[in-house]
Amino acid sequence: MTKWTSWGLGVWLLALSHSSFAQNETDVLRYGWIDPLASARVTAMGGAFGALGADLSCMGINPAGIGMYRRGDLSMTAGVHTASTNSLWRTRQVDAAGADFVASNYGVALTYPSVDADWPFFTVAVGHQNRTPFTQKIQIDGVNSSSSVSDLFVSQALEDADIYGYASTDDALSAGDIFGFGASLAWRTGLLLPDNDAPYATAVEGNVTVDRTIERRGRLAETQIAFGTMFQDRISIGATLGLPRVSFEESSTHRESVNDADVELRDWAFQETLSITGKGILFRFGVLARVSDVLRVGLAHQTRGRLTLTDTYATSVSTTWIDQSASNASSPTSNSEYVVMTPDRTTVSASVLMGKFAVINADYVRSDMRRGELRDSDGWLSTGYDFDAENDAVNAGYRTIHQARVGLEFRLGDDKQFRIRSGGGMSTTPFAEGAVVSNANRTHVSLGGGYRIGNVHFSAAWRTAWHSEDYYFMGAFSDEPPGQLERRASSLLLSAGLRM
Repeated sequence: MTKWTSWGLGVWLLALSHSSFAQNETDVLRYGWIDPLASARVTAMGGAFGALGADLSCMGINPAGIGMYRRGDLSMTAGVHTASTNSLWRTRQVDAAGADFVASNYGVALTYPSVDADWPFFTVAVGHQNRTPFTQKIQIDGVNSSSSVSDLFVSQALEDADIYGYASTDDALSAGDIFGFGASLAWRTGLLLPDNDAPYATAVEGNVTVDRTIERRGRLAETQIAFGTMFQDRISIGATLGLPRVSFEESSTHRESVNDADVELRDWAFQETLSITGKGILFRFGVLARVSDVLRVGLAHQTRGRLTLTDTYATSVSTTWIDQSASNASSPTSNSEYVVMTPDRTTVSASVLMGKFAVINADYVRSDMRRGELRDSDGWLSTGYDFDAENDAVNAGYRTIHQARVGLEFRLGDDKQFRIRSGGGMSTTPFAEGAVVSNANRTHVSLGGGYRIGNVHFSAAWRTAWHSEDYYFMGAFSDEPPGQLERRASSLLLSAGLRM
């Protein structure tokens, strides 16, 4: 089994190799394996909308659906997004949750008549979509362990001393010239010690009680500009220019309390803060065909996205001793710029119209996560790092994902003014076989309804999705077994719109 981890898990040893502490294969997963929010209508139908149209969410699924508009549309969707995580490590299990307000989808579509009878209408649409909220809280506490993360700081110091000698390493650690985000902080707070039997040792002795908290927030949003039109009321085509924008923050605290009351060190903590911002570009192209009065089929492709990101990273170490004294040391703040290429994806869809009573749509999505890549930005904050190790990890640890979605809408009432909707789907795991212990397949279900009165339409939707992840609470290179995270994300959305 290969150990697979996110940035906060293996960061202690990343400092051994290069200075891009927070930049690794997890970036590809964070921005490439997404579960987008949409309008309340599309959300209630499980996100299955690739062979339907006349909804602003089409810009993010199959832009050919924009070509099905016959009138303009102004709409907005907003609501509450919650994320809960059940953390299990050994026999200890802790629940944690977070919530955020989201404006999941809003924009305007302007439809114009054409002088060409074969192309009677064309539509230009501009919108903003919250592709993925990053809200999450992970917590575990009260776990007894015979390992200590401080052993990794010892490894850092030993590696440098083997090359440059111990006197040189001592001076460099004191000055913060080496391992300024790890071993240097431990050295300056007394956590890392000289030892008579070995060049360096940790002040931690015996078993420890581990507490760990991780909080994440932010979003991957996208401004969308789309064009769509239809040929002879049979074939619709469309294209979207997507301008994604990233805002991500993570704070992490790892605390170890020494169980032996006679040991001088009582407890110590390692804190990390990470902030990532950036923007990028991608394109989507799509086509929809009306095979018959009942059947429509669709095909859409999203290109690889290019995100230029800037991260800000800092750490600190604090120690508390038996005499109640305390020490604290903080790292400098690292600012660096890099590029993430997100995987492309292809969507194949079909919809069946059951008169004016109902419609059902099914989507199949394929995306090879190994098409994700990290690159140096060549910008003024770039580090010049080649990311070969991280890209090798992408190729070795990820695989192609397959997603299936299905949605159903019933139309009720004398004027078919009421809508009842439901949907769901599943995405296969993005991890290569044997890379993780947990079942990382992601499943979602949804339901909702709508009402139309004249040119005004209202909708509501509820959606929940869940999957499992591995988490190495003592770091990816520890002998400790991984914990399991059971993640669930739910959204309650309301939409209002005006057909113009």
